[in-house]
This record gives sequence, structure tokens and C-alpha cells, in this order.
Amino acid sequence: MEPKYPVPPKGLICPVITPLKEDHTLDLRSFESLLGHIERHVDGILLADPIWGEGHLLPGNTRHYLVESALETIRGRRAVFINITGQNLENTFTFMADVESFINRIEYPGNLFWVDCPLLYHSNRGLPQMYRDLMTQTRFPMVIENLPALVHECKRQVKHKNIRTAVLKKMAQHPAINGIIYTGNLKRSFNYHAAVRFRNDFTFYDGDEIVFLKNPGMGGVVAGGSNLTPVKWYEITKSSLHRSNIGGYDSNRQSSLWETGIMLHSLYSLYSGAPAYYMKRMLREIGIIERDHTILPGKPESPKWLDNLKTFLESYRIV
Repeated sequence: MEPKYPVPPKGLICPVITPLKEDHTLDLRSFESLLGHIERHVDGILLADPIWGEGHLLPGNTRHYLVESALETIRGRRAVFINITGQNLENTFTFMADVESFINRIEYPGNLFWVDCPLLYHSNRGLPQMYRDLMTQTRFPMVIENLPALVHECKRQVKHKNIRTAVLKKMAQHPAINGIIYTGNLKRSFNYHAAVRFRNDFTFYDGDEIVFLKNPGMGGVVAGGSNLTPVKWYEITKSSLHRSNIGGYDSNRQSSLWETGIMLHSLYSLYSGAPAYYMKRMLREIGIIERDHTILPGKPESPKWLDNLKTFLESYRIV
């Protein structure tokens, strides 16, 4: 008899940035401050994401400490997604096993989901078998992450930057693989949805915030902007997911949501060039974190960017 796996929650998932000290160790005080800022306003928290959390680039000890500290702080109050993607297959397997050992040791009470972006270390060939082998080593379900831009940046010579639709369909036949964080074009999104339509427990998350704001899917969104504005992102996500339950037309509510959408677009324009770098800069500016060190820094802030940030923070009274 197949084990029954928890279904990933629909709604707002925050890919938490990783506050770092100069030596790339975890800035625990800033991390706890950030979790306190976010936790009550999201449906799930994603740790060590490769774009926002710099997960695949973090030193091993820092990455372990990040996950352990988060689990000890959250204690089951929110679903937690843990990105396990490593530099290679062995590193990915080992990290997952080590974290699961810790989870078992502390008898963690909440829902946990692994997240993996396999094309950062593996090709499409053999992926279904790889996951069949991997899922025998864990009791937790898996959410797949499709990040073609990052794959292109890290592995320029790879032919396929996206998970192939036929490969996703085969992977989804395993009950432990029950979600995807999708970034890519609309046509491929339609193909992916068709490929897993035999699974009513398979959750699609938009990995591109702007795509979700323009045409929200019904699974939810992984929104890095919620590191700074979790309340606004929660408001617009819930509204988008429950559109059919809103009785009548409320002009004031619609106007408020419209203004929120404009705000989140403006916020996106501030960090889209280098998400982790600029988001840390903004969080430090308002006092949520103490440092803004990153492993791969973005471009130094220009006077214009600093002016735009100041205008944004003042306009929306973010302090």
C-alpha cells in the first residue's frame, strides 16, 4: 500500500532570503527577525531556494544551520519547503539525508516538503528513475522546480533548460512528487498542466511573480517580494485564489487590490535584476536584517536606484 503524502498548501509561499555575515555564515539574529516579519502572513516558507536563498551556493555548514534554525523556530506552524539542490547528485542526496536525520531527531511536528531543481545538476535523461530511487530514501514528498534562466546561467551548454513535458508526466506518476514551481513561457505551462491532469493532488505554483499578478494560477505563487511585503502579497494571493467566492462587485475592494498590484509591480522592478542582492539591501534599509552580504552580489546600487527605493518606501509607508 502506497503511503499517503501531504498535499502542498495552495497560496503564498515565501522563498526566504538567507541573511549572511561577511564570512558567509548565517546571521541568526537577522534570520529570526525576518521569520518573525514573514511567518504569520504566508502559507508556506521556502528555505535555501537557489535564487532567493542562494541555497546551492551556500557553504554546507551554513545551509544546514539555516534549515535547523528555521525548523526550531517555526515548529510546525507553517508548511516548510526545503530546497535540497546541490552541485551534483551525490551532494543533493547527502544533504537531504542529513536534514531528514535532524528532522527525525527533533520529532518535527509540521508538514515538510523537499524542493529540487534537478536540471542544475542532472539532465532530463533518467530523471524519472532518479526520483524513483530518491523517494525510496525519504518519507517526505517532493516539489519540482523549473528554473530555465538559472539553468542557462549555470549550464550554458545544456540543450534543454526546461524539464521536458514527457519527463514531468513520468515523474508525476510517483505519488510522492506532488507539485511544481514553474517559471517559463505560457505554452509550456499549458503543456505541463495537461501532463499532470491525472493528478488532482498535484499543486502548481507560479515561480514568476509578474505572471501571477497578470494571470494568477490556482495553486498559488512563490513570491520573493513577500520577504519585504508579506501582508500585501498575502492579500492579493488570497483574493486571486478565491475569486469565485467573492460575492458581488465591491468597488472599494477592487480599487484596493488594483493599488496593491501596482505597488508589487513597482517593488519587483527594484529587485528583479539581482533578487537576493537587492532584497537584502531593502530589508537592511528598513531594519529587518542587519547585514546585506550575498555570495554573488549584484551591481552596486546607482544613485537612481537609491532614489527609487527611497520613493517607494516613503510612498507606501514601509518602515
